[in-house]
Amino acid sequence: MKKIVRLISAVICFFQLNVQAEEPKEYTFAINSAVTPLLHAAFINETIKTVERSVAPAKLKVLYVELPELERLIENHQTDFFISTAATIRRYQDLGARDVLTASSPFSKNPNRSEGSLFIVKEGRSDINSISDLKDKRAAAGRPTAFGMYLAAMGEIAADGYDPKTFFKSTQFYGLNRDQIIKDVLDGKADVGILRACYLEDAVNRKVVTTDQLKFINLKNDPEHICLHSTRLYPNWSFGSNPSVPPAVLSAVAAGLIAQKPVGIGLYWSVASDFTAIDNLLKSLQLGSYQRFSKEWFWQRIIEYRFWVLGTLAAFALLLIHSFIVSRTVNIRTQELKESLKRESQSFHEAQEAHRRLMKMQRAAVVGQISSLIAHELNQPLAGIKLYARTLQRAKDSGTLTEDKLGTALAEIRTDADLAAAIVERVRSYAKGARSERVSSEVSELVNKAVREFKRQSGERVEVKLTQAQPVHVIVNPLEFELVIINLLRNAAQALQELGVSNPKVDLTIRRSDNSAMITIEDNGHIEKETIAKLSEPTNSTKADGLGLGLQIVRSIIENHGGKISFSQATSGGLRVEIRLPVQEETK
Repeated sequence: MKKIVRLISAVICFFQLNVQAEEPKEYTFAINSAVTPLLHAAFINETIKTVERSVAPAKLKVLYVELPELERLIENHQTDFFISTAATIRRYQDLGARDVLTASSPFSKNPNRSEGSLFIVKEGRSDINSISDLKDKRAAAGRPTAFGMYLAAMGEIAADGYDPKTFFKSTQFYGLNRDQIIKDVLDGKADVGILRACYLEDAVNRKVVTTDQLKFINLKNDPEHICLHSTRLYPNWSFGSNPSVPPAVLSAVAAGLIAQKPVGIGLYWSVASDFTAIDNLLKSLQLGSYQRFSKEWFWQRIIEYRFWVLGTLAAFALLLIHSFIVSRTVNIRTQELKESLKRESQSFHEAQEAHRRLMKMQRAAVVGQISSLIAHELNQPLAGIKLYARTLQRAKDSGTLTEDKLGTALAEIRTDADLAAAIVERVRSYAKGARSERVSSEVSELVNKAVREFKRQSGERVEVKLTQAQPVHVIVNPLEFELVIINLLRNAAQALQELGVSNPKVDLTIRRSDNSAMITIEDNGHIEKETIAKLSEPTNSTKADGLGLGLQIVRSIIENHGGKISFSQATSGGLRVEIRLPVQEETK
């Protein structure tokens, strides 16, 4: 397998050599000077040689820098390659930094779980036994942005529900002088020290301290990691790159490092597959890309660019002064306009009040119109009730009253009474200004019901023929719609009777035209065009008794449903009434 990797690396290097032969370049390789002792010096030296071979014939400039300088180089794209903690690289990923490979060591079997922190206190501190006991204590650590020597520990504190910024009473940072952290804890200058995982073992090996001098807080048990640690484990130190590196060069470097044999204590480069833990830690601590969009970062930028900010504010202040002067001038010159608008507003309110009074009068007029219709509509059900009551009385007097006759008569009386009650309730709703309840209805069902009711009420021998091309649904109040059809049928029947038509007939047609339901009512009588014109006038009646006023109510009901009604002469010479109603929108 390694032979195949070396072969691929050689091929990539060959093409890279051809590219660089045309345009030689120098690459910068910055290494965090805190890399040892976790990563052995021999491993770092071998890594430098591998990178040099991979970028040849271009030169490689190697820099050992402390963490603050490395962060500056990465942020400003002044280094092409770098070795640092995985957290440092992830902090700048939104600026183009990429973690290419991760170091694997014998201390941890999983490169995804290698880095962490260790809390140490002096042996004998019985008052400190958990993370909560560290609250308001004095701490000693590496750097504010050092991962193992500080940030991983702060992540553990945040995970326990504390604010890392205010958790410790004070924190002393020692940079690369990490042994001083241990010394401060032993001397009592610090209550707690924060060390990178595996640094304690190195210090014990160098005889800086013995384990019986210290006490360890919040120890974690992880069979894949042999070093003492108090926090979650994160990916190991990594090899990263900036966008300045061409893809071919980066591929050659990555292939060379993967093919590099284990060095020293068994260190080698591999691929880490899970940086979720680091990303979550950076989010909880508001670092990296999360810090760059935080309030703290905002105020830092304000201070950094204070002269530009002050200049902008001064220009804005001048603009405000200018705006104030202009506004004052405009206010003086528009005073008359404001007074005019005030008068216009008063006129508007007066118009609204007049409109309200007009609507009230209009409602009263409509109620009056409906009252006229009621006198007409209630006549039939009341007459039916009287008829059946008189029939029952006669049957009783004659001794011919049976249970069947009684049940039939009572059912008819109940039907007429229900119809009369519904008509009265509808008028009461109009008088109160209530909106009629409307439901989805199939037109032919309502028309058939109205025809049956018309025949039951009138008893007139008029043939009513219903034709429907296809089912059509509308949103209407069923009672109002039925009253419309009954009223129009009754008008047609009365007109045919007055004309003495020998074979009175009314044709009802239902069809759909675009987005409208068309209901057409034609009779086979005869009507003059002048009479048709009068029917379109809301206050005119064609009958001496005034029952033609029902057409105005019909028109009002249809228009309230968003429809239209029109009158014309049929081809047979009779009256043709056409009703248009919007069809119900189909739900998909």
